[in-house]
Amino acid sequence: MDLLGRRFALGAYWQLRAGSLSFRALQARLDAPEAQLTQRLRELREAGMAEVDEVGEYRLTAHGRRLLGLVQPLADFADEWAALSPRQRVPRGAADRGFDEP
Repeated sequence: MDLLGRRFALGAYWQLRAGSLSFRALQARLDAPEAQLTQRLRELREAGMAEVDEVGEYRLTAHGRRLLGLVQPLADFADEWAALSPRQRVPRGAADRGFDEP
């Protein structure tokens, strides 16, 4: 979770779910600075989530694809939540203050 929470890491991981991409394609899709994206891809590779294929493109490893089974339901929830109106996002009777707030 720490790794995926770093800037551009989850974005790069998510872009690779559909297949291999070149560094430049990832950079364009994420609008990421070269140095930061290079670092995140290195970290994803070191964690065993991504690898470079025979033509020099990045792709998910078997472990990276297994993680999709956990991340996809979160993405599905986010899509459903985003489709709700602001009124639907706060259920009737929900507290409008956080715990222990005045």
